[in-house]
Amino acid sequence: MTIIKSFSNILRTRSISTLQLRQRTILHASRFYSSKVECYISTINNPYINLGIEEWLLRDTDPEKYILYLWRNKPCVVIGRNQNPFLECNLGYMQDNNILLVRRRSGGGAVYHDMGNSIYTIFMPREEFSRKTNAELVSRALLELDIPAYVNDRHDIAVDGFKVSGSAYKIINKRAYHHGTMLLDADTTTLKGCLSKKNKISNINSKGVESVPSPVTNLRNYSYTIDHQQFCESVLYEFIRDYNDGQELEKPIVFNESHVLPQRAREMAEELQTWDWIYGQTPEFTNEIEKEFSWGHVNGFVRSRHGIITEADFSSPNATGAHEVTILSAISNALRDCRYSKNAVEAAVEKINANVPGLINSENEKIVEELAQWINPRLT
Repeated sequence: MTIIKSFSNILRTRSISTLQLRQRTILHASRFYSSKVECYISTINNPYINLGIEEWLLRDTDPEKYILYLWRNKPCVVIGRNQNPFLECNLGYMQDNNILLVRRRSGGGAVYHDMGNSIYTIFMPREEFSRKTNAELVSRALLELDIPAYVNDRHDIAVDGFKVSGSAYKIINKRAYHHGTMLLDADTTTLKGCLSKKNKISNINSKGVESVPSPVTNLRNYSYTIDHQQFCESVLYEFIRDYNDGQELEKPIVFNESHVLPQRAREMAEELQTWDWIYGQTPEFTNEIEKEFSWGHVNGFVRSRHGIITEADFSSPNATGAHEVTILSAISNALRDCRYSKNAVEAAVEKINANVPGLINSENEKIVEELAQWINPRLT
């Protein structure tokens, strides 16, 4: 890992006069020691790698250390550990716009990341952890930048009633972290496209943790100069003031694309990209849909657990043709054990063709096409 002498070598936006003013206000004491306080910066924009580094910092660094980790990601949606992406996200929109889906290891709700959204993680001993205290630290950093931020009852950071930062936390045996986003100049159109539920065309009932929608805004609306560097430097200042008694850190540690990551960070980044983690951790849920076709009204019921369809029932109370009844029954049976996805019907058809050759034929394939066109978009 590359060591730099001071954070200002990377973040140069703070004026000298402001730094001098702050240096005059620093109080020197002895409650913390510099060896117990560190800062890590990632210039990597891969969300899986950055979350891998976060997990490494949580589990493999000294549990008594106070660590600030600053990073940001290319466009992605990051959902909480126990969330349902089929409920939280417009996966079709995300796929059309090359937006990554990421499941983190902490709880909380779904958030949108891009290069206009800064991310901070604060690590500390478990017994010292306070989500409110950490949120107030970041809020003070914004106040230092003349942005009228405050912490609301949900421990989110807001300005004028609009949410600018959502956060979550994770606690293990001796260690805890609090991490959060900060909307500086994010693409709010894409954010809404990824997370808005207004256009969902399914009726999902899920056991997972559901996000609480909040109106959001960018800090750009309150400052023409705010950027990632300025935000990070201000948060670092508040961090060392709280946990290092204001004494400057000499050696922030920087990760970039050329570095060989610690083993746990590499392994975690790889795991976070797998289907088993992203979709396979989805809590059990059901989806009920219905549609009127020219040959009858169809009711559909699908149950999924860990991203796999465990039960499917498509039936029509008024379809009288043998082809319609046969295909509905066959697809219902074949969908079981398929992955819950926009390709589920195709997977079911492959199973039918393999197990019962000739069941789908020229006389009924039009029914299969109609059902696929209806069902597939409702499984995303």
